[in-house]
Amino acid sequence: MRIGRRGMCGFMAAGLVAARGGQGAAQGAVQGTVQGANWPERPVTIVSPFAAGGQSDPIGRAVALHFQRSFGQPFVLENRSGAGGTIGAQYVARAAADGHTLLFGTTSSFVIAPFVYREAGYDPAASFAPVAVVSEGPMILTAGTGTGFRSVAQVVEAARRAPGQVTYASAGNGSLPHLLGALFARATGTQLTHVPYRGGAPAMNDLIGGQVDLFFEAVANVAAHVEGGRAVALMSTGRERSPLLPQVPVAGEVDLAELTLTSWTGLAAPAGTPSAIVERLNAATNAALRLPEVRQLMERSGIRGVGGSPAEMTARIGRESGIYRGVIAEARIAVE
Repeated sequence: MRIGRRGMCGFMAAGLVAARGGQGAAQGAVQGTVQGANWPERPVTIVSPFAAGGQSDPIGRAVALHFQRSFGQPFVLENRSGAGGTIGAQYVARAAADGHTLLFGTTSSFVIAPFVYREAGYDPAASFAPVAVVSEGPMILTAGTGTGFRSVAQVVEAARRAPGQVTYASAGNGSLPHLLGALFARATGTQLTHVPYRGGAPAMNDLIGGQVDLFFEAVANVAAHVEGGRAVALMSTGRERSPLLPQVPVAGEVDLAELTLTSWTGLAAPAGTPSAIVERLNAATNAALRLPEVRQLMERSGIRGVGGSPAEMTARIGRESGIYRGVIAEARIAVE
């Protein structure tokens, strides 16, 4: 086959373009590898979207300390609270995707607040590169001693007998306790009255004082009150009984499989962060969760380390987003 001068020139030009394209792709792959290999090049900020002193803070600081020892750069946990955690989450979602700004978020950050707050400013599925679920712990359905409730069945019976008369507290509109109360009402076919508070502490105080009937709260925050006879634990979310309150049945034991949901924390980077960096963070997270001091810290708080892959965290976000988004729409929960 003969190729004319023009054809030969075109053929050579096409070959040169293809070679350059292949070379560019190879350079891109090398650049991605280099980014992962050189990271971190400076201190890394881990944003906690809630106020300092919360239950997740000690875990976040323990993981940050392990990262610092592993990678040779400072890892600083920075609290950026407000708007149900959306301010801190939005900050990370808009940060450079270079692995130097991370989010240590919660159930609220990843699967509740984006659907409750109209101006959340991020999409839980598209705005982040999940690293790993870090920890999880049950929420305890607790009743005031003056209610006479000693079982879930008694709550359901009372709520059906007098719709709207049984009240439940939460740490605020759109908070996890609020959503769990709504899920409980839906699952039991009852009508409960929601009473929002500015945080878990005042809600628990009013439960003990008899101003409100029920409250879903983290096991570490209710165990002492239950053991001291100031409150009654009726049920634990999750699939396994809590070592802090082993006498309390889990949701499945009282025919409420819809409430096996837990309160959890997870680590994520901005979307587009090189996979090499995400993989290194994932390996370090799983290693941190195996440390005896981290495991002991979690056990004291009634939570457990989870770990796993980025894909598993992605699947969890998708699965729970569907659950919470549904109940948020049904209950018409919204925060401006």
